Amino acid sequence: MRGTMFGNSRSTSATRITTIRAPRWPGVTLPDPIDHARIRSNIPKILFLNSLWMFLIVMPVVVPFLSQHGLNMEQIFQLQAIFAVCVVLFEVPSGYLADLFGRRRSLILAGLFHGAAFTVLAASQDFAGFVVFQVLAALGNSFFSGSDVALLYDTEEALGNQHDTTRTLGRKLLWAQVGETIAAPLGGALAIAGLHWPAAINAGVAWLPVLVAFTLVEPPQTKASLHHGKNFRRLLGILFRHSPLLRSTMLALIAYGLATLLAVWAFQGYWMSLDVPLGLFGVIWAGYNLTVALVGRVAHRLELNFGAQAIVITIGLLPIVGYGGMALFATTALPTWVAIVGGVFAGFAFQVGRGLNQVVIKGAMNTRVPRELRATANSISSLGVRIFFAFLGPLMGWSFDRNGYAVTFSGFAALFAVLFVTVAIPLVLAVGRPEPTADEEPVA
Repeated sequence: MRGTMFGNSRSTSATRITTIRAPRWPGVTLPDPIDHARIRSNIPKILFLNSLWMFLIVMPVVVPFLSQHGLNMEQIFQLQAIFAVCVVLFEVPSGYLADLFGRRRSLILAGLFHGAAFTVLAASQDFAGFVVFQVLAALGNSFFSGSDVALLYDTEEALGNQHDTTRTLGRKLLWAQVGETIAAPLGGALAIAGLHWPAAINAGVAWLPVLVAFTLVEPPQTKASLHHGKNFRRLLGILFRHSPLLRSTMLALIAYGLATLLAVWAFQGYWMSLDVPLGLFGVIWAGYNLTVALVGRVAHRLELNFGAQAIVITIGLLPIVGYGGMALFATTALPTWVAIVGGVFAGFAFQVGRGLNQVVIKGAMNTRVPRELRATANSISSLGVRIFFAFLGPLMGWSFDRNGYAVTFSGFAALFAVLFVTVAIPLVLAVGRPEPTADEEPVA
């Protein structure tokens, strides 16, 4: 008999984490319904919006692009730390504004900042210009992050499809990764002609998401009250005090989002150290993103068939396998082709973990918070990832430049072994335990 994160452990079969509907919280008053056909159109539009948002032609070669302008790995990770600090400043306020004034407005602002950011990237020639890019990109990411998920959940709930939200979240991840998968080989091919070409073309493509955002419809939803302090105290109480399971879920979402983010920014420098041909960067990047898409698409089935506990254990072990494997193949004692194949293959561990985390764990959190504060909750999870990246990212880059990839990756494998014990195991133990009811929600 398999225990599940949000189901009854006495059930005869594994139950998905996210099949339980979020409770109706006290004081919720829904506005009048609007045209269901218009609301329903949000779903394909949000999926397409995610695909366009992740159609990042420059991403498969962004580290070589920055290196061409004289940046080393420590500086590249410093740029990402700046991005992380900006997200720390913008993420929760932007998510809260989306809860107050609507997800559609938030996504329109996100699209405007997104387009401006990649236009600046294409024109930048030095560290200062890249800092401006990071600030604009952080603003776009902050307004986008959580708002698309919250709008998707609001749409499904308005249509009466609450039990389909996990599957739809998997489709959203699929579309996002397919967009990046298609863009990746194009970026790799353009880089052969010159590293400026992917950035230049990306500057134009980056304006497309805002056009889609203008066509979205705001479904009926409960807006957060204007008692801002009370709202934040209430949400923090729900996330970290109301339910041990929800607290462990949030911590896992942060820890394993961090594992993937650190790896993503390490990959390209690592490939350069292995002498992977530049033309293959896009192909490998596409393979990685396609893996995330496929795993995300079937994540709800995997949870149903194997149970939430098995999924959480898998998510916890994969960063250890990924960092440990890349450390093993970073040694110069191996033939070049063995190091390339082994190192690239080890990187797939992060993609499998990302697909599971973004559907199963994120879906679990979203079904457990009040919908009028859902965008804020998603922003808090992203905020946690960025706070830790702001500290660990520059440390990783500094270690790459001074100690090499083998030593650095070994250290991070050890770090995530500790997190497996302190984050994943408590979540596994929380699965199947009785959860507090809506009536037990902490009062601000």
